[in-house]
Amino acid sequence: MKLIYKLFIAVVVLTGLWSCENEENLMILEPQEAAFAIITPDNGSSTILNKETPNNTALTFTWEKVSYGAPTIVTYTVQFAASNTEFAAPVDITTSTSTHASITVAELNTRALALGLIPGEEGTIDVRIKSTVGTTLSEPKLSTPITIALTPYRGVFPKVDLYLVGPGTAAGWDVNNNNMPIYRDPKENAKQYYTGYFKADGFKLIEQLGFWAPMYGANGASVQYRATEGDADPGVFPTPTAGYYSFEINLEELTYKITPYTGPMTTYATITMTGSVLTGDDTGWSTDVPLVQSTFDAHIWKVTQTLKAGKMKFRANNSWDVSWGDNGGDILVEAGKYEIWFNDLDGRYMFIPTP
Repeated sequence: MKLIYKLFIAVVVLTGLWSCENEENLMILEPQEAAFAIITPDNGSSTILNKETPNNTALTFTWEKVSYGAPTIVTYTVQFAASNTEFAAPVDITTSTSTHASITVAELNTRALALGLIPGEEGTIDVRIKSTVGTTLSEPKLSTPITIALTPYRGVFPKVDLYLVGPGTAAGWDVNNNNMPIYRDPKENAKQYYTGYFKADGFKLIEQLGFWAPMYGANGASVQYRATEGDADPGVFPTPTAGYYSFEINLEELTYKITPYTGPMTTYATITMTGSVLTGDDTGWSTDVPLVQSTFDAHIWKVTQTLKAGKMKFRANNSWDVSWGDNGGDILVEAGKYEIWFNDLDGRYMFIPTP
């Protein structure tokens, strides 16, 4: 009987010790009652982001230390949000166990654009700091938010395919009528070109076949961008009379130039493509795949073709007397299926991935 009693006492003691240990693990830490403030930057401060120094520090955030009443490691998270949203969708930027953090020009620019700020225009974002500790059930604390003004720049311009639409084009006012693309600069995505025949009354540019927006058109001497179909409809890029024109557009600067084309007008019987892209090895240079000539403009050619990774060129009349490549050299192509467009007036080409 004494043995049973001793065992009972031992179980009670061990249970008590276990409970005490778990109470420590479940200790609830509460942060200080005093206000928790961001020290720098100042509320309402303004920063212009410089495209030429992307790796420089744009801003350094500093804030007051938060005490949870017991020795513990505090983790601070810098959060951004679109202004006037009450942090409904906060974005975590960086975390730190110290009371400061920096952000580069490039990252701040990316974050600002993602929150809806417009390149070249001053806009605002809201900033706050969230403090937490690793103890179970501990309470996070949020700093008093601030609002800062930023002027971002347009980052690396994305690759955009643009298609002709309007009364001066082969498609007319139809956004899904084998619309011809214009030709993107191989080094600068924002710059695109087109030299070719237009009927009178001008044209506009669309980004997606079958949709009226996004769209680019003219607003006097500038480019007007239409992001959605609810936005104002831009005017046409002018082609007062039917004929050949050279057109160039800068999507970043929203500028354009259009002039009558007065260069060579040689018409070729055939245009073909040849190269290792056709077979995956050098035997492809003995093969020619013909492109189809446009009935609207005899200098525009097209073919849809599955290609191997490799090199290629375009050539006229199955002869090397007249050929086109990348600045005279071979064109390097990644494997895939493409809608291929070629313009024999200026040698420009487009490879548009297709299913």
